[in-house]
Amino acid sequence: MPSKPSSGLQKAFDRYSKFGKTQAQLADQHGLRIGSAGIQKMMKDCSLIDSKYTSQLLDNDIARVLGKLTIKSNEPSTICYPKGMKTFEIKGFKVLIDRIAESKGVGHDAILARINANEGPSLNHVTEVTNKDITHRMTDTTQYTGTHKERFDEEGHGKGKEGRSDEIVSTGYVQGFKINDQVSSMKK
Repeated sequence: MPSKPSSGLQKAFDRYSKFGKTQAQLADQHGLRIGSAGIQKMMKDCSLIDSKYTSQLLDNDIARVLGKLTIKSNEPSTICYPKGMKTFEIKGFKVLIDRIAESKGVGHDAILARINANEGPSLNHVTEVTNKDITHRMTDTTQYTGTHKERFDEEGHGKGKEGRSDEIVSTGYVQGFKINDQVSSMKK
């Protein structure tokens, strides 16, 4: 029975470590690693973060575990990360799960059961667009007046540079006079 929770933990680890990354980012890494943002997302999706165990406490646990894993140890069975490492591989992630269970005051199996019950990353708890009405009002080109109105065509699309700049023709007998084709043909 212990193999089932760890295989579920491996699946969850794989799903959350790949979530939001491009194929190039996944190919660039040497093995899957999960960072603080992925761990936060997993814990929120699994409802492990609550009023007693906040995201700040989770950040503290992540820092403690990373601090312990980057300290050199002479024991061959210990996991050792290079100094400055900010992501976990699966072995380090299992150590973090133990630390979270200790901080929450529950058993390791209770945390694993919650993670195994989760179906994977969702778009819940993702930042949503706020003030949609204000954004719509500010981008409504029919409300613009004066010179700002000249920046847009009839369909409301921006004209680019031609809508922002005034073309100045500098012909005449003043400072900075430039001879154009019309004036030079008159002199001949």
